[in-house]
Amino acid sequence: MKQKREWILLIIALIPILIAGCKNRTSEDRCDYDGFHVQPLYAVYFSLQDGSEKKYCSLVCASMSFSALKKQIREVRVVDEPSGNKINALGAFFVESEVVTVPHVKNRIHVFAKKEDALKHIQTFKGNWVENPFR
Repeated sequence: MKQKREWILLIIALIPILIAGCKNRTSEDRCDYDGFHVQPLYAVYFSLQDGSEKKYCSLVCASMSFSALKKQIREVRVVDEPSGNKINALGAFFVESEVVTVPHVKNRIHVFAKKEDALKHIQTFKGNWVENPFR
C-alpha cells in the first residue's frame, strides 16, 4: 500500500513539469505540413516572397508542400547532416540510403554540403544519388 501511495505522489509531482514542457513548445517546433516535432538536423526551410518562412520536419513533408508553394518560394534551405549547418538546397547533394531519419514519414533521403561526405554515406549505408527535389 505504501508503494502505491509513493507512485501517486510521484505522478502528482510530475504533472506541473509535464504541463510546463507542453507550454514551452511553440509552432516553431512543429512541421508546417503534418504538425510533428521538427528535429533541426533534418529540417527543411522555405523562405517565401512575402518574408515568411515555412519549416518542415523532413524532405518528405517539404516535398509534399513544394509544388503548391513553388511560385511563392524565394529560397529552400536544407541542413547538412555532418555539420548541422543550413545550406541552400541548390548546392546540396542528396542521397537515399537504408538509414531512416524521420520514422513517422520513413524519410531515407540525406543531405550533404560536400560531395565527399555524400559518397562516404553512399558507400557505408548502401545509398544512391537522388535528384534535388526542389528544382
